[in-house]
Amino acid sequence: MKKVFAALLLFVASSSTSMGQDSGAPPAIYKPAAEIMQELNRAAASGTSAAGQSVTVSPGISVRRRSSSVEQYAVLHPYSVEIYRILEGSGRLVTGGKLILPLAESPSPDVIRTGNGIEGGLARRVSAGDILVLQPGTPHWFSAIDGDSITYMESRVRIATNPIQYQ
Repeated sequence: MKKVFAALLLFVASSSTSMGQDSGAPPAIYKPAAEIMQELNRAAASGTSAAGQSVTVSPGISVRRRSSSVEQYAVLHPYSVEIYRILEGSGRLVTGGKLILPLAESPSPDVIRTGNGIEGGLARRVSAGDILVLQPGTPHWFSAIDGDSITYMESRVRIATNPIQYQ
C-alpha cells in the first residue's frame, strides 16, 4: 500500500509540475535597446512634435524622446498616473502649480495642455537614473532640456473614472 501511495504521490507531483510548465502563460514582453533607439531615430527623422517621439513597448508603457528644439507643452493627465524614468539626457522639469491659460487644443481627454507653461510648481533638475511619479491632475512641464534631447521611459496608467484637476 505504501508503494502504491508513493507512486501516486510521485505521479501527482510530476503531473502538477508539468502542468505548471505548460500553463500557457505568455512570455515577458521584450524590446531590445537597439530596436528602441532605431525606432526613436526613425520617428525623429520623419518629423518633430512637442510631445516628442515615442516607441510603445506595451499598452501604457513607452520610451519617449523630447527635443530641445521644439516648444514644450505643459500638461496634466486628469485620469492617469505617470511614471518617468530618465534614461538619457537632463533638463528642468516643473511639477505642481497650475497650467497658465489659455489651454491649447488636446489630442485626448486625458491630456490637458498649454503652450504657456506653469504658474508656481516645483522646478527640479532631472537626469539619467531619476524616477518621477506624477499623480493624476499634476501639471508637469519640461521648461528646459539640456543639449539636444532627453529620453525617458514613460508608464501612463488610467486609474481614475472621474477627472482629477487642481486648476
